Amino acid sequence: MFGRKGQSIVETALILPIIILVLAGIIDFGLMFNNYLVIINTSREAARNAAVGATDSEIANLVANLTTSLDSSKVSVTIYPSQAMRKKGDEVVVTIKYDNALFTPIISSIVPNPLPLNSKTVMRME
Repeated sequence: MFGRKGQSIVETALILPIIILVLAGIIDFGLMFNNYLVIINTSREAARNAAVGATDSEIANLVANLTTSLDSSKVSVTIYPSQAMRKKGDEVVVTIKYDNALFTPIISSIVPNPLPLNSKTVMRME
């Protein structure tokens, strides 16, 4: 009877690190996916506002307001063409880049840390 208790402790000690690693990877992936969805939706909203005539500063404020859940120092926004060059019928491109930090050390040794996330949306000026 004493041997069986010892066996289960050894099995738990062998499997527990693997389970913790898998759970940490799931959490890291979930946070990264959430951040990716935020930048995709933000780029779409910013491009739509640019297409209907918003200024570059209004678009930058919109991006700042929609990405409050992200680290603002890691978010970069590119709007092409600039406000003065946009004409009706031309395309406007909004690109948002975010450097997503991974929290799990073993996962970050497999993939680059920070992991760059990009979203590019193209819309026609109205």
